[in-house]
Amino acid sequence: MEKENRKCICGKRRANLNNTNWSRHLASCKKVKLSLTSQSVSSFFKKSRSDTDYPDLGKKKIENNVPVLLNNNCLVGQPINDDAELESTNSNIEICTAIETIGASSSKDVTLVPSVYKELNKLGNDPAILSQIENIDPGLISYFLKIGAAQPLPNELPGKQFPKDHNGRSFHESWYWHKRSTGEVSQRKWLSYSIKNHKIYCLYCALFARNNKQNWTKYGFSNWNKGTISIIIHETSEAHIMASIKAAYRQAEYPLIQSMKESANTNIAFNKEIVKHLIDLTLYLGRHSLPFRGHREGWQESIRGNYKDLVLVLAKYSPALASYVTSVELKGKKTYNLISWQRQNQLIEAIYRNIRDVIKKEILTAEDGTVCERLIALRETVQTTGIHLLTMLDTICSEMSLEWRTNLVGQSYDGAASMRGSYNGLQSLVKKENPCAVYIWYWAHRFNLVVIDAVSCCIEARDLFGYLETLYDFIGSSKKRVHVYSTNQKTRYPNKLLRRLKRVETTRWSSHSSSLQTVLDTYDAIIDTLFDIKDDPMTDRVSNVKAGSLLDYLLQERFLLTALIFKKIFDKTSTLSKCLQSVDIDLCAAISHVQQTLNIIKTFRSDDEFKNLIQEKDDFIQSKNNEFSFAPLPINRIRRTKKMPGEVSSDQRIIDQMENFKVNTFYTILDITTTQITNRFNEETMPFFKDLSLLSHKRLKEVAETNIIPKDAFKGFSEVYGKFVDDASLKQEYVQFSKSYFYFEKIMNLPEKFADTNKDSWIQCGSDGDDDDDDDIQYNKIDKYSKNNNSGTINTIFKVCHLSGLKDIFPTMYTALSIAVTLPVSSASPERTFSKLKLVKNRLRSTMSEDRLGALMIMACELDVQIDTECVIKYFASNSSFLAKLLT
Repeated sequence: MEKENRKCICGKRRANLNNTNWSRHLASCKKVKLSLTSQSVSSFFKKSRSDTDYPDLGKKKIENNVPVLLNNNCLVGQPINDDAELESTNSNIEICTAIETIGASSSKDVTLVPSVYKELNKLGNDPAILSQIENIDPGLISYFLKIGAAQPLPNELPGKQFPKDHNGRSFHESWYWHKRSTGEVSQRKWLSYSIKNHKIYCLYCALFARNNKQNWTKYGFSNWNKGTISIIIHETSEAHIMASIKAAYRQAEYPLIQSMKESANTNIAFNKEIVKHLIDLTLYLGRHSLPFRGHREGWQESIRGNYKDLVLVLAKYSPALASYVTSVELKGKKTYNLISWQRQNQLIEAIYRNIRDVIKKEILTAEDGTVCERLIALRETVQTTGIHLLTMLDTICSEMSLEWRTNLVGQSYDGAASMRGSYNGLQSLVKKENPCAVYIWYWAHRFNLVVIDAVSCCIEARDLFGYLETLYDFIGSSKKRVHVYSTNQKTRYPNKLLRRLKRVETTRWSSHSSSLQTVLDTYDAIIDTLFDIKDDPMTDRVSNVKAGSLLDYLLQERFLLTALIFKKIFDKTSTLSKCLQSVDIDLCAAISHVQQTLNIIKTFRSDDEFKNLIQEKDDFIQSKNNEFSFAPLPINRIRRTKKMPGEVSSDQRIIDQMENFKVNTFYTILDITTTQITNRFNEETMPFFKDLSLLSHKRLKEVAETNIIPKDAFKGFSEVYGKFVDDASLKQEYVQFSKSYFYFEKIMNLPEKFADTNKDSWIQCGSDGDDDDDDDIQYNKIDKYSKNNNSGTINTIFKVCHLSGLKDIFPTMYTALSIAVTLPVSSASPERTFSKLKLVKNRLRSTMSEDRLGALMIMACELDVQIDTECVIKYFASNSSFLAKLLT
């Protein structure tokens, strides 16, 4: 019955088959053959625990004489019982399947209770500690193998001897040693004695054995009566031999691993040194707006582009970089290349990410009381609608973790419809999401519109700047004329620098002022140049006519009068324009500067000022020593206007040329200028700006003296920023703040004055100092003067409040001041990036990607941001696993 139930691997039963037929089937069965020649997939993977059932190793009788250790460190025979048995080892065990690799146990975690850590530090290599560890990681294995087994001597114990058990027996120090049959004595490095519980353990089995006996690893052995025989039985067991082999393998490979680790660390340090050099080169080229790549970048080329050429220059002074460049040049694609254009782009991106992180941290943790402007992004817009611009703004703020819907307090753009529009403009869409985002039309841009209206208000103004533009085109379009102009300057002004004529129609807001000033400064050289061109027989007829036309206009009194009018206006407006473009100006200071400029221009509109203008014209003519002949103001023909039926009065024409110029030119230019300033800068009529003016230095002083503020003070301010400040609390703190502020302002100014006085005294004592000291003195005086000029701004009040600790006493007032100094007056600093854009994106680099262009723009504009080299290397290594292996 048992034979009939036999079944083949293929599923066929033996049934009634005899032995011959059944053996034939087994020999011809395909599945049986396949099973003999194939292996399971699991056999190709190493098991964390061996499931191998070793064959019965058998047992053999121990000889009557078993070596026993004595005090004299030699082995003698000792009779034992015949029934004593030792486990023998199997000679057919393959070492390659028994030895674990280092990584096999790397996934095991060490399970230690806090007390075990303390005991490990206290007892060192005491084997009792191992009994409390469930899984041992490679680190602990290396630790115990390095310090070795604990083998204390009797004189190292408290009682100067090993403790005895209840039978009066104890451990003997001679058991640490083993005598071979050849007479050679060796140390049992695996035998470890625990001082803690006075037991012996097998260190190798505790670290490497799998199915080991727990009395040698976990509980310990203390049956000293059978100590000698038990030690021999254990060290000849299969588990102990395999554990010893693993320990020997681990100790043999440990120096190799250390050498490999040291070599890897050396390579990483070498690669980091190379990348640090490349970071410095990238920063140099990026901050100077220089191109990186060349047309041909092969190593055999004489010019390989700025980046590679600078690498070769720096390699002359860096042995590490020189070695690496030589390796790349010789091996080519067979080695890793950190100088390629792909790595170059990744390095630029890594630096950009680090700069962006620094700016982000600076914005989110601004605690030093200073107002900062940073360029955080540069994007190309495919549409100019307000909705598209809002989407881009939201994306950029999300990348920088900026909560603009909550923390944005102001926005400043130009007057374009897509920006300023009341319904679909960007400012209106932003205010729908955040009502606190007050829109402020770019003040410097508005003031430039005032200048544009002024230079186009009358015939004389249009003629003046039209002829200046024509003069620039006429002289600048010919190298010969430029040379004649330069030669005449050297003759007329031998000790002055050469000047170049400037265009009028440019994007620079000071172009009208600088163009007019250059013509007046080099007036004599210009007239000489035009005469030379006109009198030159080689001059063509067109150039001759243009030179004569320009001469006729420049040698007229109407040119001088019109030019002197605008010079007087530009002397005041240019200063205001530069002030409105500064970074730290606040709204109150801007309103104050605009009002002061407006009042000054209004004072020009008087007969006395016109007489002064005529006197300046006469002085200018007399300074030429009758060298040039100036034509007087032209006499215009009186046009008679037909009197229509019903008209009683007739037109009164101005006959006097000077009076006509005063009315139709002088007054017209001044009236248009004052009217445009008044109409374009009318924010002071708004309640919000009226409340903002209370934070000025002047209003604080008035309230401190009178102790009276308007009933509706800060009402308009709280309507806009109600979620930040309360008007009642703000009014209460404002009155108290105005009384104490000026005392703290004096205190905050004392250290600066004291330092200046000491420095001046020190300089006076060292009278024979260098010229550099004089330059420093002059610089300090200028800096001090500029600080005093800005002492009345909100920014100064805010700094005093921040540094003196008043912000903790008046928190609402400090919040209001913070909002006031943060409100943008202009966007001149961000728009200056377009000047860098012209340098970075020129004709040779017009095909670069937007990401690379944006990163280079940030590097070129934010020059004061400190770069964290380690952070840049981290970002650079994150681009690929290969770079991560090289640098981490």
